[in-house]
Amino acid sequence: MKTGHKISLIYSGITIGLLLIAGMVFYFFSSNYIRNLYFHYMQEKAHAVAEEKFSKDELDPVKYRNVVIRRKASIPTSKELFVNVENRDLARQVLSAYLDDEQIKQLYANQTVNFEHGQEVGTAFVYYDNTGTFAVIVLSRNPYGADISRTLRWALLFLVLVSAGVLWLISRLYAMRMLDRIDRDYQTEKMFVNNASHEINNPLTAIQGECEVGLLRDYSAQEYQDILRRIAHEAERVVTIMRELLQFSHVRSGEEMTELEPVNIASLLQSLTEGRCELDCKSDFTVSADAHLLRMAFHNLINNAIKYSDGKPVAITVSDHLVVIRDQGIGIPKDDLPHIFEPFYRASNTGSVMGHGVGLALAKAILEKHGAKVSVESQQGEGTTVCVAFR
Repeated sequence: MKTGHKISLIYSGITIGLLLIAGMVFYFFSSNYIRNLYFHYMQEKAHAVAEEKFSKDELDPVKYRNVVIRRKASIPTSKELFVNVENRDLARQVLSAYLDDEQIKQLYANQTVNFEHGQEVGTAFVYYDNTGTFAVIVLSRNPYGADISRTLRWALLFLVLVSAGVLWLISRLYAMRMLDRIDRDYQTEKMFVNNASHEINNPLTAIQGECEVGLLRDYSAQEYQDILRRIAHEAERVVTIMRELLQFSHVRSGEEMTELEPVNIASLLQSLTEGRCELDCKSDFTVSADAHLLRMAFHNLINNAIKYSDGKPVAITVSDHLVVIRDQGIGIPKDDLPHIFEPFYRASNTGSVMGHGVGLALAKAILEKHGAKVSVESQQGEGTTVCVAFR
């Protein structure tokens, strides 16, 4: 079984299991409440029946009529019994058909007894009248409780079945998306590690080679200086790569930016271009940002445009919350365009132009952290346009 199916089944099973438990608990308490409520109505009916039977001669016609109306308005009964309990032995013979010994004991202790008798439910209590002491027993089939319980069972079954289907679809979709994201992140990190290792290995190999050359024989002071300059150059490459990697890792860490300040975009771009680009400010704007990070992002984008413009001018336009950087350089091949923001990825037509492939990825990560959206349009041999839209 595929991992996505396993995750879907586990997630759905746990959720449906919890739903079943919650449904069973709800059904148990609801049924118990309905049962107790019906017994309460049964007790009211039993008292109304007893009052109608034994208080007819003691009440005036109006009050007696009200007692009859109350009895008729209460729940229907299937049997009503009045047992004289002054003769305990004789009464026990009749009561034992409905109550067990413990319930009869409770009845004689003047407690109201609720009981079940076959498919019927009943209630019993002792009524004291001037003609004697009587045990009043009322039986009913409780059709309301059965109907409500049956409706609850079907409603809960329908809810579980519908929820199971919905949860399966949701969990399936979630699992597939999660697995796709995990696989994409895994492939990205794998490529990141491989490319980083390659980029760092090249200058380290060069440094090792220069050291071995320097140890082969004695050289003149000038030759040693040349060797040390080459070693220093390659060491600087390693330091640059490591610095960019640390910056990229810090930006991608998900930590919130705390040192925010108002940054004027036109002024920032003006300080970065310094006559190297044509800056057209149609509508200036200010954003709340980490000035150092934002400067680094636009520095990478502008330097990238200049580096690949093949000596042609680079135009930067600032309008309402939008910065457009347009060059007329070598452009980006169509197949490479979707990957240009991946760390250490370099387009196939970059040739011998120096670079590590981290600048664009770092710039995009910084800008997105500031709530900006970065998009690129390019045509090979005609140039590239980078649009940075702030919210």
